[in-house]
Amino acid sequence: MMTRGESTFESTIVISGVGLIGGSIAAAVRIRFPETRIIGIGRSRERLSAATAQGLIDEGLETIAAGSIPAGCFGVVCLPVEQISGVARDLLEAGCAAVTDAGSVKKLICEEFAGEPRFAGSHPIAGSEQSGFEHAMGDLFDGRICVVCPGAASATTLSRVTRFWQGIGMKIRQLTADEHDHILALTSHLPHVLASVTAGCVPPEYLEYAGTGFRDTTRIAAGSGAIWTSILLENRDACLAAIDVAEHGLAAVRAAIQRRDAGELREIWDRAARIRRAMDGTPVREN
Repeated sequence: MMTRGESTFESTIVISGVGLIGGSIAAAVRIRFPETRIIGIGRSRERLSAATAQGLIDEGLETIAAGSIPAGCFGVVCLPVEQISGVARDLLEAGCAAVTDAGSVKKLICEEFAGEPRFAGSHPIAGSEQSGFEHAMGDLFDGRICVVCPGAASATTLSRVTRFWQGIGMKIRQLTADEHDHILALTSHLPHVLASVTAGCVPPEYLEYAGTGFRDTTRIAAGSGAIWTSILLENRDACLAAIDVAEHGLAAVRAAIQRRDAGELREIWDRAARIRRAMDGTPVREN
Protein backbone atom coordinates (compact mmCIF):
# COMPACT_ATOMS: atom_id res chain seq x y z
CA MET A 1 0.00 0.00 0.00
CA MET A 2 1.16 3.51 -0.70
CA THR A 3 2.48 5.64 2.09
CA ARG A 4 1.63 9.25 2.82
CA GLY A 5 2.93 11.61 0.19
CA GLU A 6 4.04 8.87 -2.19
CA SER A 7 4.62 10.38 -5.63
CA THR A 8 2.73 7.68 -7.57
CA PHE A 9 -0.61 9.04 -6.41
CA GLU A 10 -2.59 11.40 -8.67
CA SER A 11 -1.26 14.95 -9.01
CA THR A 12 -4.79 16.29 -9.66
CA ILE A 13 -8.15 14.74 -8.91
CA VAL A 14 -11.53 16.12 -9.93
CA ILE A 15 -14.46 15.27 -7.66
CA SER A 16 -17.93 15.86 -9.07
CA GLY A 17 -20.32 16.01 -6.15
CA VAL A 18 -18.68 17.32 -2.97
CA GLY A 19 -21.13 15.83 -0.48
CA LEU A 20 -20.49 13.27 2.23
CA ILE A 21 -18.67 10.78 -0.02
CA GLY A 22 -16.98 13.31 -2.27
CA GLY A 23 -16.02 15.43 0.73
CA SER A 24 -14.67 12.39 2.59
CA ILE A 25 -12.60 11.44 -0.46
CA ALA A 26 -11.17 14.96 -0.48
CA ALA A 27 -10.47 14.79 3.27
CA ALA A 28 -8.75 11.41 2.93
CA VAL A 29 -6.59 12.68 0.08
CA ARG A 30 -5.72 15.82 2.08
CA ILE A 31 -4.43 13.67 4.94
CA ARG A 32 -2.46 11.18 2.88
CA PHE A 33 -1.40 13.17 -0.17
CA PRO A 34 -1.31 16.87 0.69
CA GLU A 35 0.49 17.71 -2.57
CA THR A 36 -2.46 16.50 -4.67
CA ARG A 37 -4.59 19.28 -6.14
CA ILE A 38 -8.32 18.73 -5.62
CA ILE A 39 -10.91 20.32 -7.89
CA GLY A 40 -14.53 20.10 -6.82
CA ILE A 41 -17.46 20.35 -9.20
CA GLY A 42 -20.98 21.22 -8.09
CA ARG A 43 -24.03 23.29 -8.92
CA SER A 44 -23.83 25.72 -6.01
CA ARG A 45 -21.13 28.38 -5.99
CA GLU A 46 -21.88 29.01 -2.30
CA ARG A 47 -21.37 25.36 -1.36
CA LEU A 48 -18.18 25.10 -3.40
CA SER A 49 -16.82 28.24 -1.75
CA ALA A 50 -17.61 26.78 1.67
CA ALA A 51 -15.83 23.52 0.80
CA THR A 52 -12.84 25.54 -0.37
CA ALA A 53 -12.83 27.62 2.82
CA GLN A 54 -12.96 24.41 4.86
CA GLY A 55 -9.83 23.23 3.03
CA LEU A 56 -11.40 20.20 1.37
CA ILE A 57 -10.87 21.40 -2.19
CA ASP A 58 -8.45 23.81 -3.86
CA GLU A 59 -10.87 25.07 -6.49
CA GLY A 60 -14.59 24.83 -7.20
CA LEU A 61 -16.19 24.73 -10.66
CA GLU A 62 -19.86 24.89 -11.51
CA THR A 63 -19.45 23.55 -15.03
CA ILE A 64 -17.24 21.06 -16.83
CA ALA A 65 -15.72 22.26 -20.07
CA ALA A 66 -12.64 21.62 -22.17
CA GLY A 67 -9.71 23.45 -20.62
CA SER A 68 -11.38 23.85 -17.22
CA ILE A 69 -9.52 20.86 -15.80
CA PRO A 70 -5.94 19.66 -16.40
CA ALA A 71 -5.50 17.21 -19.24
CA GLY A 72 -4.74 13.70 -18.04
CA CYS A 73 -6.21 14.19 -14.55
CA PHE A 74 -8.22 11.62 -12.59
CA GLY A 75 -11.97 12.06 -12.11
CA VAL A 76 -14.41 10.54 -9.63
CA VAL A 77 -18.16 11.11 -9.79
CA CYS A 78 -20.00 11.12 -6.43
CA LEU A 79 -23.54 11.90 -7.51
CA PRO A 80 -26.95 10.16 -7.44
CA VAL A 81 -26.73 7.13 -9.70
CA GLU A 82 -28.96 8.48 -12.46
CA GLN A 83 -26.60 11.46 -12.91
CA ILE A 84 -23.31 9.58 -12.96
CA SER A 85 -23.06 8.50 -16.60
CA GLY A 86 -23.60 11.97 -18.08
CA VAL A 87 -21.13 13.68 -15.77
CA ALA A 88 -18.53 10.95 -16.22
CA ARG A 89 -18.83 11.45 -19.98
CA ASP A 90 -18.37 15.20 -19.54
CA LEU A 91 -15.19 14.62 -17.51
CA LEU A 92 -13.74 12.37 -20.18
CA GLU A 93 -14.55 14.89 -22.91
CA ALA A 94 -13.03 17.70 -20.84
CA GLY A 95 -9.67 15.96 -20.54
CA CYS A 96 -9.72 13.40 -17.73
CA ALA A 97 -7.61 10.40 -18.69
CA ALA A 98 -9.32 8.07 -16.22
CA VAL A 99 -12.72 8.31 -14.55
CA THR A 100 -14.51 6.24 -11.94
CA ASP A 101 -17.57 6.73 -9.76
CA ALA A 102 -18.88 5.98 -6.28
CA GLY A 103 -22.38 4.81 -7.17
CA SER A 104 -24.01 1.91 -5.36
CA VAL A 105 -25.59 0.55 -8.56
CA LYS A 106 -23.25 -0.54 -11.34
CA LYS A 107 -24.98 -2.35 -14.22
CA LEU A 108 -26.69 0.58 -15.95
CA ILE A 109 -23.66 2.82 -15.48
CA CYS A 110 -21.21 0.24 -16.81
CA GLU A 111 -23.47 -0.46 -19.80
CA GLU A 112 -23.21 3.24 -20.70
CA PHE A 113 -19.44 2.85 -20.96
CA ALA A 114 -19.23 -0.43 -22.85
CA GLY A 115 -16.16 -0.09 -25.07
CA GLU A 116 -14.79 2.92 -23.15
CA PRO A 117 -11.24 2.11 -21.96
CA ARG A 118 -10.92 5.22 -19.76
CA PHE A 119 -13.77 4.34 -17.38
CA ALA A 120 -14.07 1.72 -14.63
CA GLY A 121 -17.03 1.62 -12.27
CA SER A 122 -16.47 1.62 -8.52
CA HIS A 123 -18.46 1.41 -5.31
CA PRO A 124 -16.70 2.29 -2.06
CA ILE A 125 -18.78 0.46 0.56
CA ALA A 126 -18.71 3.13 3.22
CA GLY A 127 -21.05 5.90 4.21
CA SER A 128 -23.42 7.36 6.74
CA GLU A 129 -27.03 8.46 7.07
CA GLN A 130 -25.63 12.00 7.17
CA SER A 131 -25.23 14.13 4.05
CA GLY A 132 -23.10 17.07 3.01
CA PHE A 133 -19.37 17.75 3.14
CA GLU A 134 -19.80 19.17 6.65
CA HIS A 135 -19.92 15.55 7.80
CA ALA A 136 -16.89 14.46 5.74
CA MET A 137 -14.52 12.06 7.48
CA GLY A 138 -10.93 11.51 6.40
CA ASP A 139 -10.96 8.00 7.82
CA LEU A 140 -14.33 6.95 6.35
CA PHE A 141 -12.72 4.53 3.89
CA ASP A 142 -10.01 3.05 6.14
CA GLY A 143 -10.04 -0.72 5.84
CA ARG A 144 -13.35 -0.81 3.96
CA ILE A 145 -14.10 -2.67 0.74
CA CYS A 146 -14.28 -0.93 -2.61
CA VAL A 147 -15.81 -2.95 -5.44
CA VAL A 148 -14.30 -2.21 -8.84
CA CYS A 149 -16.13 -3.32 -11.99
CA PRO A 150 -13.53 -3.27 -14.78
CA GLY A 151 -15.90 -3.47 -17.74
CA ALA A 152 -13.98 -2.31 -20.82
CA ALA A 153 -11.36 -0.41 -18.83
CA SER A 154 -7.81 -0.59 -20.11
CA ALA A 155 -5.08 -2.02 -17.90
CA THR A 156 -3.81 1.54 -17.32
CA THR A 157 -7.23 2.83 -16.25
CA LEU A 158 -7.86 -0.15 -14.00
CA SER A 159 -4.46 0.34 -12.38
CA ARG A 160 -5.16 4.03 -11.72
CA VAL A 161 -8.61 3.35 -10.29
CA THR A 162 -7.30 0.57 -8.06
CA ARG A 163 -4.37 2.69 -6.90
CA PHE A 164 -6.69 5.61 -6.15
CA TRP A 165 -8.96 3.66 -3.79
CA GLN A 166 -6.08 1.83 -2.18
CA GLY A 167 -4.38 5.17 -1.65
CA ILE A 168 -7.21 6.34 0.62
CA GLY A 169 -7.18 3.13 2.61
CA MET A 170 -9.56 0.75 0.86
CA LYS A 171 -9.38 -2.96 0.05
CA ILE A 172 -10.24 -3.81 -3.56
CA ARG A 173 -12.58 -6.52 -4.79
CA GLN A 174 -13.34 -6.97 -8.48
CA LEU A 175 -16.84 -8.01 -9.53
CA THR A 176 -18.88 -7.80 -12.69
CA ALA A 177 -21.60 -5.18 -12.61
CA ASP A 178 -24.29 -7.90 -12.41
CA GLU A 179 -22.54 -9.60 -9.49
CA HIS A 180 -22.21 -6.29 -7.66
CA ASP A 181 -25.85 -5.31 -8.08
CA HIS A 182 -27.12 -8.73 -6.96
CA ILE A 183 -24.95 -8.76 -3.84
CA LEU A 184 -25.56 -5.13 -2.85
CA ALA A 185 -29.32 -5.54 -3.26
CA LEU A 186 -29.14 -8.01 -0.37
CA THR A 187 -26.42 -6.45 1.78
CA SER A 188 -27.28 -2.75 1.37
CA HIS A 189 -30.43 -1.93 -0.54
CA LEU A 190 -32.73 -4.42 1.22
CA PRO A 191 -31.59 -3.33 4.73
CA HIS A 192 -32.41 0.26 3.84
CA VAL A 193 -35.86 -0.78 2.62
CA LEU A 194 -36.53 -2.78 5.79
CA ALA A 195 -35.27 0.02 8.02
CA SER A 196 -37.57 2.48 6.26
CA VAL A 197 -40.56 0.15 6.49
CA THR A 198 -39.89 -0.52 10.19
CA ALA A 199 -39.63 3.20 10.98
CA GLY A 200 -42.82 3.86 9.05
CA CYS A 201 -44.76 1.31 11.12
CA VAL A 202 -44.44 3.33 14.32
CA PRO A 203 -46.73 6.32 14.98
CA PRO A 204 -44.81 9.39 16.18
CA GLU A 205 -46.58 9.34 19.54
CA TYR A 206 -45.04 5.92 20.26
CA LEU A 207 -41.45 7.06 19.79
CA GLU A 208 -40.90 7.86 23.45
CA TYR A 209 -41.24 4.13 24.10
CA ALA A 210 -38.67 3.16 21.46
CA GLY A 211 -35.37 1.87 22.80
CA THR A 212 -31.98 1.11 21.34
CA GLY A 213 -33.33 -1.78 19.26
CA PHE A 214 -35.59 0.53 17.30
CA ARG A 215 -32.90 3.19 17.10
CA ASP A 216 -30.21 0.78 15.84
CA THR A 217 -32.53 -0.99 13.41
CA THR A 218 -33.85 2.21 11.85
CA ARG A 219 -30.72 4.42 11.87
CA ILE A 220 -30.25 4.17 8.10
CA ALA A 221 -33.90 5.09 7.51
CA ALA A 222 -32.83 8.68 8.22
CA GLY A 223 -31.00 8.86 4.90
CA SER A 224 -32.03 10.83 1.82
CA GLY A 225 -35.29 9.70 0.24
CA ALA A 226 -34.23 11.14 -3.11
CA ILE A 227 -30.98 9.18 -3.15
CA TRP A 228 -32.60 5.90 -2.13
CA THR A 229 -35.45 6.26 -4.59
CA SER A 230 -32.83 6.59 -7.32
CA ILE A 231 -30.89 3.54 -6.09
CA LEU A 232 -33.94 1.29 -5.80
CA LEU A 233 -35.24 2.19 -9.25
CA GLU A 234 -31.82 1.90 -10.91
CA ASN A 235 -31.35 -1.56 -9.35
CA ARG A 236 -35.00 -2.51 -9.78
CA ASP A 237 -34.75 -6.20 -10.70
CA ALA A 238 -32.18 -7.14 -8.07
CA CYS A 239 -34.05 -5.17 -5.39
CA LEU A 240 -37.34 -6.86 -6.25
CA ALA A 241 -35.62 -10.24 -5.96
CA ALA A 242 -34.17 -9.24 -2.58
CA ILE A 243 -37.60 -8.12 -1.36
CA ASP A 244 -38.97 -11.52 -2.43
CA VAL A 245 -36.36 -13.17 -0.18
CA ALA A 246 -37.37 -10.92 2.73
CA GLU A 247 -41.07 -11.59 2.18
CA HIS A 248 -40.36 -15.33 2.23
CA GLY A 249 -38.49 -14.90 5.52
CA LEU A 250 -41.30 -12.85 7.09
CA ALA A 251 -43.85 -15.40 5.93
CA ALA A 252 -41.84 -18.16 7.63
CA VAL A 253 -41.75 -16.19 10.89
CA ARG A 254 -45.45 -15.41 10.65
CA ALA A 255 -46.32 -19.06 10.01
CA ALA A 256 -44.20 -20.25 12.94
CA ILE A 257 -45.86 -17.73 15.28
CA GLN A 258 -49.30 -18.79 14.09
CA ARG A 259 -48.44 -22.47 14.77
CA ARG A 260 -46.82 -21.55 18.10
CA ASP A 261 -43.80 -23.43 16.78
CA ALA A 262 -41.04 -22.44 19.21
CA GLY A 263 -38.52 -24.78 17.62
CA GLU A 264 -38.93 -23.23 14.18
CA LEU A 265 -38.73 -19.71 15.57
CA ARG A 266 -35.55 -20.59 17.47
CA GLU A 267 -34.02 -22.12 14.34
CA ILE A 268 -34.84 -19.04 12.24
CA TRP A 269 -33.45 -16.70 14.91
CA ASP A 270 -30.26 -18.69 15.54
CA ARG A 271 -29.46 -18.97 11.83
CA ALA A 272 -29.75 -15.20 11.47
CA ALA A 273 -27.65 -14.70 14.60
CA ARG A 274 -24.87 -16.90 13.19
CA ILE A 275 -24.79 -14.83 10.01
CA ARG A 276 -24.77 -11.51 11.87
CA ARG A 277 -22.15 -12.52 14.43
CA ALA A 278 -19.91 -13.87 11.68
CA MET A 279 -19.35 -10.23 10.66
CA ASP A 280 -17.57 -9.69 13.99
CA GLY A 281 -15.96 -13.11 14.16
CA THR A 282 -18.13 -14.01 17.16
CA PRO A 283 -19.68 -17.50 17.18
CA VAL A 284 -23.23 -18.07 18.37
CA ARG A 285 -23.42 -19.88 21.69
CA GLU A 286 -25.50 -22.99 21.34
CA ASN A 287 -27.75 -23.82 24.34
